[in-house]
Amino acid sequence: MAPLTTAIVARACRTFMALAYPGGPATIPEWKRVYFDLPLDRPVSDFLPPAPAAQGIVHAVQNPHGACGWAFRLGSARFPHLKLKLQLLDHKGAAMCVFMVDTHDAFSKDNPQPPADHPDAAAWLDLQRANRQLKEDIERALEAEGLVTFHSLLRSALPQSTS
Repeated sequence: MAPLTTAIVARACRTFMALAYPGGPATIPEWKRVYFDLPLDRPVSDFLPPAPAAQGIVHAVQNPHGACGWAFRLGSARFPHLKLKLQLLDHKGAAMCVFMVDTHDAFSKDNPQPPADHPDAAAWLDLQRANRQLKEDIERALEAEGLVTFHSLLRSALPQSTS
């Protein structure tokens, strides 16, 4: 795969945001709107930390060996913490960008779902269901755009049926 480019990040961000903000670009918070229509003539580094445009939106994701990707807190019309994650992987000896959506909606660090008797339980579970559906829709759309997702990478590793 070619090195990470503005065009790849732009395609992923626009795909994500088009579904996350069904009311269109005017409904995207102004400070995040640049990621809906990234200028392709600028280097990708202009949109990744420590660039000013990335402040409060993008952070590096690291593993024990150092940086391995980024999380873009692009949000949605309903939940501001939804993230597009881009992970750089070595797959079969080649560098690869893998995209996924992180709903970032666990109720707490220790409990993904609220206790049944919590006053906000029903609303929180409804939010989680909506976020899960949006995640699935975005990841399908990313694949339709020719971008690799964690699920498409797993499917590609499965033996192909000959029947």
